[in-house]
Amino acid sequence: MGIFVNDTARNTLSKWTSTAIRDGYATGAYLSPFTSPLLGNGYKRSALDTSKLIREAGGEFWFDPMTYALDMPRAGDFRYYDAWGLWDKERGRGDLSTREAMRAHVDRVYEIQTSLSSPLLAPTKLVSNPDSMASQRALELSQEAVSADSSTWLTVAGDPQFWSSGAELDAHIGALDQLEPAGWLLVVTRQDNSMPPTSTPEEVAGLMRTTFALSQDKPVRVAFGDLAALPAVAAGAEAIGTGWDMRQRICAYQDFEEREDTSENDGGGWYQRPTLRGLLGGLTQKQHGVLASERQSLASRLTPGTIGSKPEHAFRHHATVLTSLVTELNLLSGEDRVKVLRKHYVDAASEWPEVAQVTGVKIGRKRWIRPFLEGLDQFAASEGWR
Repeated sequence: MGIFVNDTARNTLSKWTSTAIRDGYATGAYLSPFTSPLLGNGYKRSALDTSKLIREAGGEFWFDPMTYALDMPRAGDFRYYDAWGLWDKERGRGDLSTREAMRAHVDRVYEIQTSLSSPLLAPTKLVSNPDSMASQRALELSQEAVSADSSTWLTVAGDPQFWSSGAELDAHIGALDQLEPAGWLLVVTRQDNSMPPTSTPEEVAGLMRTTFALSQDKPVRVAFGDLAALPAVAAGAEAIGTGWDMRQRICAYQDFEEREDTSENDGGGWYQRPTLRGLLGGLTQKQHGVLASERQSLASRLTPGTIGSKPEHAFRHHATVLTSLVTELNLLSGEDRVKVLRKHYVDAASEWPEVAQVTGVKIGRKRWIRPFLEGLDQFAASEGWR
């Protein structure tokens, strides 16, 4: 495994993902009802066509209901969502107040997934406090999903507070783990889509503990994870989500708000900042150009390969970097995974000062490295590995 592509508002999902699958730097894609239409609309392909093209390329196609997005503050981008028929008309969108309502939603999700040749992936609620009514509803919804079909994967979606909740998080995950689904998809939701995300060591350690515990028996993946999910890979995750837009790399509340612009072509700005493997982070194109001009040997060492000038080229380079890192970690097991990623972080931290001096970049190792290294160390200490 390696990386998968999260959905995008652009019309590039099937084409670019198929190319990435054939060229070995992606394994498949997850389509969202918030971002793609059920039927073709002249701008985006139908879900069935997208599924067919990705599977014909040799990749996995998943339909992710993303029910947890309904719990986000100011969620209101339903231009595609309501046409999917995920909810009983009498109960209305988002009604999970009873077991019967939960089961009705689960059945509709599974029906759509089966029609699209997608593996089953259960809906869930967004949780902030793992000891709350919302967490209990999420557990009950997961129970209904597994009861309906034990071959389903379960999603665990939470904000940074959720993933930082220590023993309460562990108890919630323990209750979910008893359901024994076929696999797990983890999601960290965020207030904004700033890159790198404003992660904390506690959040990173919590995500790692959860991944480590769940991956002992079943596969674990992290949606919208990108570089920030590498610690989860060190803890046992097999794959992480990414893409060529910010909304594919970070699950941010602002990307689910009602849009003022109702045009179809609303993919946001292309994210073309080069990803430097040796920094475990990125620079602007201008900053990378300065680095390449002033320190050519350093730039080449930190960023192997050609990046290219077009958006797809930038994605190819980024996805190739991520794939190489995930593949390297997946060849190892247990403590060795953590040790190797830690060395990468330590090495990257030592490179950032010179890069910052040459390029003038303001966001350096404090944001790209520190919270992830500290969170990794917290997890390692809890396992007795430090």
